[in-house]
Amino acid sequence: MNERSSISSRAAWIGVFANAGLALAKILIGWIFKSAAVLADGIDTGTDIFTSLTTVVSSKISSRPPDETHPYGHERAETVAAKVVSFVIFYAGVSLLISSLKRIFTGEHVLIAGFLPLLVSAISVAVKSWLFVYKYRVGKKINSYAFIADALNMRNDIFISSTVFLGVVLNKVGLLWIDGIVALIISVMIIKTAFEIFKETTYELMDGMTDLQIYNQIFKAIETVTKASNPHKVRVRQVGYKYFVDIDIEVDGKISVQEGHEVATMVKNAIIKQNDRIADVMVHVEPIGNIEREAYGLNEKQTNGGAKR
Repeated sequence: MNERSSISSRAAWIGVFANAGLALAKILIGWIFKSAAVLADGIDTGTDIFTSLTTVVSSKISSRPPDETHPYGHERAETVAAKVVSFVIFYAGVSLLISSLKRIFTGEHVLIAGFLPLLVSAISVAVKSWLFVYKYRVGKKINSYAFIADALNMRNDIFISSTVFLGVVLNKVGLLWIDGIVALIISVMIIKTAFEIFKETTYELMDGMTDLQIYNQIFKAIETVTKASNPHKVRVRQVGYKYFVDIDIEVDGKISVQEGHEVATMVKNAIIKQNDRIADVMVHVEPIGNIEREAYGLNEKQTNGGAKR
């Protein structure tokens, strides 16, 4: 098992066990003490168990080397996993939304008794805060959409559990209806998170790029190769945490095929040296001044200084 796979597997299992303990505690306490908000928080945490298990499976698949049917590797398994996570989160959010609205309109308001609902909410805030920081760092370290998506879900959970804590306090001082309102707010936040994760992962699955900085790194690298000019038709494809680059360059039309190949190799090596996430570069060589109708790709002017779109 390589280092990336080992890190992701350990982080995913930590998420599974931490969320399992929290979910069980919140669901039981929410049910026993008749708190819709605590119960809703528990159900939301229950979906986090699934998302953590999904990252376990996807990290194992993504660590497989390229093969005949997957020449670009298996890294997009993590992006697909993040997409699946978004659907599960959306379903949980809609279910909670419906049950919360039902409770509000039917006037099923009760006084939450006991100290445990407050305690479990406070513990949830602390654990979720730690999980967010931990998983976000892991996601950035191994460049995993699945872990970053899971971390963002943890971040929302911090606010959710904090809101539940406040709702229980207000319920205890006489605002019985606040419990249902808090559950409603939680459901809306869950749905919002699902849409954010879905949108983010769509860029990669459609070979889109939200940040053009990688293109500036490519053009900077080509400047170091004196015999290569007019880099254009540059296209970058993100596959998981890796980048695959296609690029056209122009060289002196009088040099030999061997010399042209050597220039292309220098361009490839220079680009890979600029960014260790670039796995491969395909360089197409043209004579200087070549004019032809070409498929879409970026040149240096179009990157606009690497600004985000």
